[in-house]
Amino acid sequence: MSAVPVTLYLGAEMRLPETGAKKMTSGEIGLFIFMLVACILWAICSYAVGYKEGHKDGYQRGKAVGRHASGQAVR
Repeated sequence: MSAVPVTLYLGAEMRLPETGAKKMTSGEIGLFIFMLVACILWAICSYAVGYKEGHKDGYQRGKAVGRHASGQAVR
């Protein structure tokens, strides 16, 4: 295992070290925004599909319970 140097910044003055600090370019910002939108759309679609499947399962279970209850009442 190799040791990785870690610098802890405490206090009111928190600055990035001069070396290695890089600002995002316009292309990187565009990619970041695109990925953010894609993640949000993925979450919305996943929720909608799960919501629909859950309601379908619940509807089918309710119908089965109703059929079972009506079948028991006749006997």
